[in-house]
Amino acid sequence: MKRETRRQSVIPSFGVIALLVVGIFAYYQLGTHVPEMDHRLCPKDTGPIGATILLLDTSDPLAPKHRAELERLSGQIASEQAGRMGIEPHELLVVYELTQDPGMPRQLIEVCRPQKSPQDRTWRDDIRQGRRFAERDWTRFEEALANVFPEDEGEPNAISPLLETIAVLAARHAPGKRGDRRFKVHLVVFSDLLQHSPRLSHYDSYPDAREMLHRTRDLFTDLTGVRVSLFRLERPAYAKWQDERHYYWWTELIQEQGGQIEWQDSI
Repeated sequence: MKRETRRQSVIPSFGVIALLVVGIFAYYQLGTHVPEMDHRLCPKDTGPIGATILLLDTSDPLAPKHRAELERLSGQIASEQAGRMGIEPHELLVVYELTQDPGMPRQLIEVCRPQKSPQDRTWRDDIRQGRRFAERDWTRFEEALANVFPEDEGEPNAISPLLETIAVLAARHAPGKRGDRRFKVHLVVFSDLLQHSPRLSHYDSYPDAREMLHRTRDLFTDLTGVRVSLFRLERPAYAKWQDERHYYWWTELIQEQGGQIEWQDSI
């Protein structure tokens, strides 16, 4: 009788454990639903949570130190501990290359960052989304990042319409004063920052940033709510134009347009 009682008491214990396992599995399957992705690896239902827009200026060849910085920046974007230059899961990364036509910057990549890299996944992540699918998405993301690096140096451009191009990208991606401020945008400009177009050239006399709104209103754009990082590529041939005034002119201009300087450096 004692042996039968003990056997009966053990059976419910196994039943309770089985129910717990099923419940945990159901929680992670249903309670933490993995959204369906579009061709950019962004959630189909909600779209990206924000955007990082990287504008590359290759109108002059990139020096080895510039390429090294671009590679470091790309590594930061893909890192889980990326700091201010990183992008969050389900955030959109769009990389453009500057052209002589400000309305047609060349788009190099457009991709959302997956939830986690395979190296940082746990068994809970594998329950929510199979490791094979996660590795596939991360591989696509890394392959897209590899296209950030231009393979061939193009011919020097006759003009560098930086301000005009930034205005086009802001209109395309930034929320502006009337947009959804919850959609965070980070604009990263990787360039010698020497604006040169028929409207304004840094190779000639140009107005102070605070006068731009009144003197060249068409080059002024709305960067409200946009974080901006400026990487000025130093070039010995342009040293007399890349002076201190030029450096801080960009700082003031971004602030005058409602943007927030996230990072600024000369390389």
